[in-house]
Amino acid sequence: MATFEHALLLLLLVSALGVVARWVPWPAPITYVLGGIGGSFIPHFPPVALDPGFFFLCFLPPLLFADGWLMPLREFARAKGQILVLATGLVAFTTLGVGLVAAWLIPALPLAMAFALGAVVSPTDAVSVNAITEKLKVPTRLRIVLNGESLMNDATGLVAFKFALAAMVAGSFSARAILPQFLLLSLGGLAVGFVVAYLVGRGRDLLARTQNTDRFVETTLSLLTPYAAYLAAEALHVSGILGIVAAGLYSGWRDPVRMNVETRQTAWAVWSAVLFWLNGLVFVLLGLQVTKLGAAVAGQYSTAQLILFIAVIAAVTMGLRLVWFFPGAYLGFICSKKMRGTEERPSRRAVMVGAWAGMRGAVTLAAALSIPVALPDGNPFPGRDIVVFLAGGVVIMTLLVHGTTLGWLIRRLGLREDGMQQNEERLARTIAVDAGLKVLRAFEPTLAGPEESAALGHVVGEYEQRLSELTAEGETQVNAHQRRVAERRFRLAAIEAERRAIDDLWRRDQITDEVHRPLQQLLDHEESMLSASLTGA
Repeated sequence: MATFEHALLLLLLVSALGVVARWVPWPAPITYVLGGIGGSFIPHFPPVALDPGFFFLCFLPPLLFADGWLMPLREFARAKGQILVLATGLVAFTTLGVGLVAAWLIPALPLAMAFALGAVVSPTDAVSVNAITEKLKVPTRLRIVLNGESLMNDATGLVAFKFALAAMVAGSFSARAILPQFLLLSLGGLAVGFVVAYLVGRGRDLLARTQNTDRFVETTLSLLTPYAAYLAAEALHVSGILGIVAAGLYSGWRDPVRMNVETRQTAWAVWSAVLFWLNGLVFVLLGLQVTKLGAAVAGQYSTAQLILFIAVIAAVTMGLRLVWFFPGAYLGFICSKKMRGTEERPSRRAVMVGAWAGMRGAVTLAAALSIPVALPDGNPFPGRDIVVFLAGGVVIMTLLVHGTTLGWLIRRLGLREDGMQQNEERLARTIAVDAGLKVLRAFEPTLAGPEESAALGHVVGEYEQRLSELTAEGETQVNAHQRRVAERRFRLAAIEAERRAIDDLWRRDQITDEVHRPLQQLLDHEESMLSASLTGA
């Protein structure tokens, strides 16, 4: 009971900090960390004891799965050269560089744990990067490269992290044996993740065909898929991390065209809430552990040493990204023959922004906090406290440095969206409306009377107006846009008046809950459609 109450308290704290984060100018994760630190000083605030194994299993599968689920595969395939060079080469470069510097800086830290630190700080945080790049509308290609890099370096960084921990437990490390093991674990994990996601998808299709499912069952199965992929891969002794990524990529390709409207809306809402909880909880839990970790490492190092360690490791982490990103971005472009001639060469401004978009976040923290507390023989895990402490310090430093200046850099360089997404959206909407018009006109020979004819004429008129707005050019397009915005604003005002009216009837007990609730949901659906259309207009 106490554990459940603590979980509820943490969710309440995440929600409160989510509100505070909207008022302050820095990235939201910093607010969560500071809130966690503040919570640890509140008298009688319940202590949170983390089970590393449970923590890893609870947090990482849904976070990684969501990254794959949201990744656009076509753009990912087009930018695969740059993504793979950044996600594999940069991860290896960061792991080795940070590991060697950490081993030199902290002689008491075992070499395997130094490399574990390097691996755990190598993945970037997609959530933090997206929050800035989507708001400032950077070119589509740059956003895809950064998202794809984050997805893949999460996978490769965590695989390297697992190898480092295994070497720490075994007490030995063989560079000659690591490559075949890495390939076996990686390819096996990808295969298992794909198979699990495929089988889950086929099962969901079967349930849908036999009408034995609904949106809640579908959403539950979607939430369970990353855990199924991870546990199956781990049971077969291959990479569960890459299994999750493969399952996420396949599900992201399958779900949009196999789910019905209600299921898509429900799944999106539930996943959004789950990711909000998990991303917030990771940072809050780090904040709650800071004083405990600080006390654990304070007996070994002075305050000045700890500040120096964080500053050096963070500077090396950020510096290595700058060193690798410039040649890596062009190398990936050159190595991909398919990309050459069909894609523009990366601009210096885009490469600069990409090199500076190195915020670390939830995956780094979740991995660091998952380091076992003790070795199999019961002895304390060497270097755990200092590695978790430094990983948290790197996350905070990169959020403070990169997170607070990336937006300024984008504006300073004058980097703007390339119009690709808008052009594709306009093309899709034009073709879709034209297809709808063809179907509507096919009903004309089958009309039974003047009522149906009038109804069809009304719907056809709306579609023709939408098509003329989408195909308009120049001043006509501007006028159509202004008319569309005004019309939708009026419709939203009318919907709000309808909602107030039915709410008033419900409060005065003139209609029951069973009447009120469906009408309210219908108005909410209409408003969400109009609001989305108004935003995209």
